Amino acid sequence: MTEADKTKHDSVDFLFIAANSRSLAVNRKPVIMALQQRGLSVGALVPDEDFLDDLRALDVTVWPYALDRHGMGVMAEIRRFFDMRRQIRQIGPKAVLGYAIKPVVLGIPAARLAGVRETYCLATGLGYLYGPIYGKTRIIRWAVTQLFAVAGAMSRAFFFQNPDDCAELRRNWAFRRFVKSVVVNGSGVDVGEFPASPAPSEPLTFLFMGRFLREKGIYDLVEAARIVKARFPQARIVALGSPDPTVRNSISQAELAAWQEEGAVEFPGRVRDVRAYLRAASVMVLPSYYREGIPRTLLEALSTGRAIITCDSVGCRETVEPGQNGWLIPPRDPQALAEHMCRFLEQPDLIATMGKRSRELAEARFTQEHVAGQMLAEMQIAQSGDGVPA
Repeated sequence: MTEADKTKHDSVDFLFIAANSRSLAVNRKPVIMALQQRGLSVGALVPDEDFLDDLRALDVTVWPYALDRHGMGVMAEIRRFFDMRRQIRQIGPKAVLGYAIKPVVLGIPAARLAGVRETYCLATGLGYLYGPIYGKTRIIRWAVTQLFAVAGAMSRAFFFQNPDDCAELRRNWAFRRFVKSVVVNGSGVDVGEFPASPAPSEPLTFLFMGRFLREKGIYDLVEAARIVKARFPQARIVALGSPDPTVRNSISQAELAAWQEEGAVEFPGRVRDVRAYLRAASVMVLPSYYREGIPRTLLEALSTGRAIITCDSVGCRETVEPGQNGWLIPPRDPQALAEHMCRFLEQPDLIATMGKRSRELAEARFTQEHVAGQMLAEMQIAQSGDGVPA
């Protein structure tokens, strides 16, 4: 990160506290641009440098900060909290939005103590912590929920990307009593960047895009692919992504190598620009039961005009009208996944009709302009181009 990045502006109007630079550059882009269109300068605290060129292209000023996404050492987190407060005070933003667990529970209180009067929280999916309870997860979840309530009570709005996540936190009395909850339609998608295209049926290709985690359904996909290929050897199943050794329940490199050798699924690796793969796909498949916000991969598939098979689970279910643009299947059910994949192979005419409906849904509910408008309607700084005192 260059000195020019850190000192381009003495301060900014609106500051994001990001969990990683990719999510900021890709998923928050609509809100960033909408804020800038209102004459506001935008900056961000980011913990990595992977997508800095993309952020520079968006005219976002960036500052580095330390973030241990999975660490739970109390003293280390307290030190990070005071470091964040110092940084935010030096930057002097008029409004701050934090998203993901630690940017919310540490960043929002730090911003308030640094003198920022207008703060917002965003849950982009509650993740594995709000999945099945085991061991110490119950205690950690309880503590995080209380901290969410504290950060939310300090803020003008707490944004959710699906109603299930909102309902989950509102089960907590303090959250329900003191936090203003607002549900928006995911992160939005640029329907111009992901234009509709005819879906090929020869060869009929199923596409998976996502991290190779158990909860994302990668094991279910491989098992379903074995069933499908036994009946329809001509079918293609392609999985974009890679293992993530820093995340619990990621597949191992040895498992990936074994699957590549088996050949039921093709693994091109992690791809920066997925549009060519979406154009080459017939159907989008995401058997995820992870606590998603709304998966961006599904929004991109909707926009491209692709039928979808996904789980009847949090976030994913928002993208499918069963029988109209795809099907919802039970989580952890590779047999059901295989059966619905085979339905497209048996009735290929469904690919075009369901894909057309997917594009209609993208245009009606999930455009980036629509989602950014939902969020900015709650932001006082966006109404006047200046912060409003608390």
